[in-house]
Amino acid sequence: MHAPTFLLTALLGFVTGLATAQAQERIEPVFSIWEVVLGQPVSQIPEADVSEQACGTNGGPPAQPLAAFEDFAACTAEPSGLHEVTFFYDDEQDYIALALELEYKFLKGGTSIFAHPVIVSVLVDDAGLVQGRRIVTDDRISDMERRTAVTLIRNFKARYTHWSLTCADVPLRDGEQPAGNQFIHERCEGTSPEGTTRIAIEASYLRKKGQQGMNTETQTINSGYFQSQTRYEEVLIPYSPAAAP
Repeated sequence: MHAPTFLLTALLGFVTGLATAQAQERIEPVFSIWEVVLGQPVSQIPEADVSEQACGTNGGPPAQPLAAFEDFAACTAEPSGLHEVTFFYDDEQDYIALALELEYKFLKGGTSIFAHPVIVSVLVDDAGLVQGRRIVTDDRISDMERRTAVTLIRNFKARYTHWSLTCADVPLRDGEQPAGNQFIHERCEGTSPEGTTRIAIEASYLRKKGQQGMNTETQTINSGYFQSQTRYEEVLIPYSPAAAP
């Protein structure tokens, strides 16, 4: 290969790589749950930068759709008195990534944290101020992907090492069983260095009450009969993170 041709090929490769890297840097949510400022009005969330909003169900699918975040009072208050409003990231960046044929996972499925599909929501008091944020892994995915949901707790632990987290294993409850030969149920709690917020992180991998690994009638394996989940909740003091349902 002649030197000019080699240099041109190398230059084109560099430019292409640079363009791809820049595109990958742009493939991120326009607005994420981490950008919500606790203690500020829920109207801080730019509705133009999220795809939809609805009443939350503590980690379950969205309930009543909301025309605006200011309609939070339409959502039934939790025992804490806070209203849960869930929203989804704008999926425009997903389509951009697909169009560019980028190898990406951190936005796959739209709303995700550390490459895990999640349901995100804010907890709003009666005055319309955001008192907390909640993140729960989304169960509406394939069994293969769902099995890894329990591992998201590692990312949260790493993010909050300076919060002096206290972690403890939660024993099997009535009717619960290991999933195969595996049982994981851990809950971590901590307070921010400033002493203004509390967090709780909980991860589980198990069979819930009524989930049997084998169908006794057909003697076949019950596919998907397991729980693999990570929950994160951060609230301003004096509120406390809610327990998993």
